[in-house]
Amino acid sequence: MPVTGAQVAQHYKQQASTLGSMIASNNQLIEDMKKADADIAQEHAAARGDLAAAYLPELSDAAFERAGRLTGFQGFQRRDPRVALAAEKKGIQAQLAKIDADERYQRRDVLVGPAGTLTQELELAKETLEPLETECARFESLEGFSELIQIGYDTHDFKEKWWHATYWHHWSAGDRICKTLEMNDFGDDVIPAYQKFAEPRDVMRADVERLEKDLDAIHTMTKQRDELADRLAHLDEIYLEQAQDFLGEHLEHADLALLEQWIASEPDLQRPVQQGLRRLSGVQAKRKFVGEIAQQGIPQTNAQLQERLDKTIQKAGKFQRPNKMYASYDDSVIGDDLQAKQAALEAQNDKLRRRVDSLVLARRYDGFNLSQDSQLWWLYLLDSPPPRYAPGLYDYYSRRPGVTYIVEPDYVDLGPSTGNAAAAAVMAGGLESGGYLS
Repeated sequence: MPVTGAQVAQHYKQQASTLGSMIASNNQLIEDMKKADADIAQEHAAARGDLAAAYLPELSDAAFERAGRLTGFQGFQRRDPRVALAAEKKGIQAQLAKIDADERYQRRDVLVGPAGTLTQELELAKETLEPLETECARFESLEGFSELIQIGYDTHDFKEKWWHATYWHHWSAGDRICKTLEMNDFGDDVIPAYQKFAEPRDVMRADVERLEKDLDAIHTMTKQRDELADRLAHLDEIYLEQAQDFLGEHLEHADLALLEQWIASEPDLQRPVQQGLRRLSGVQAKRKFVGEIAQQGIPQTNAQLQERLDKTIQKAGKFQRPNKMYASYDDSVIGDDLQAKQAALEAQNDKLRRRVDSLVLARRYDGFNLSQDSQLWWLYLLDSPPPRYAPGLYDYYSRRPGVTYIVEPDYVDLGPSTGNAAAAAVMAGGLESGGYLS
């Protein structure tokens, strides 16, 4: 069936619009993956912190020795947190003693309380200042008044000459102000009337500023002391948490399977550390999977779509040319309708969202054998093949048809946890069969 160039151009314009919508859908999917990664990041921080706390429950020589022997971490030998703790404690105690000895702090209730002397002085100063400000505003609100005062107009300090244009400009302003205030002369009448209120106003302003500064200093001192006292009370906890975070940085990059072997010689610590190691490994795998989807898989698909969009726009422009718009062509020049592929892409993206949502919610890490490849965490947590949007992970499973994971023999499945139950519900949507280009 023959078609005109205009019809062909319109077809490609519609295709371009569809391709643009597909790219926008993928961009939204990237944002959803970023949100999922942020959620997993919170779980990752908790997993790392809990594992470090299991290895290092206190700041002691015995705890440092044991943590170093079981993790290979020797950082506490070079940087002992107890030394820094003692130094800070000494510094805080000195600051507290200095504040306690300050007369202003000792008399703070008398000075800055609701009925404190400084508080009352400030209230009285503000009451005195208020009518002076009102009177001064009657002058200062007039256009040009403040400028005339600043340059010393109609006084011995006025330096402008009659041949200067500004001289006559200021003269006119002075006359206008005198007329507004119903006074005869700026220098003889207006300035004295203004200074009658401005001079005491400035004195009272300085008093208010001084009193507010004194009050603020005492409030600041009191707040500082409260903060110092609170930190001192929790200093041991703070440094323990910091030491655990220091150790956690090492654990994040350690061979977790090897650490699991090392912990076998410590019966009292074996189970909590073993659970922590598997949890950390699982959460790290989750972040890696989501990152691969957001940073590799979706951008690669978008690059293909963008390339096709560019070519489609070129084709639309080609058939809009005057020498082609009204020409007749065989309908074979019209490409495929992308509506079905757009629908397939949307279905694929929705399915991926459900999978990633279930991945975020999954919490059952205890049974995973750390000696196996980390890619198997996907199958262990979701019991489904990976999406095409995770190219490295997808390739791993493609090259290992029928691969399965090993469950630890000591693991007892007590049924789905809250997270796994929610994940199972999310996964009810089914498995992915292929990409939009399939």
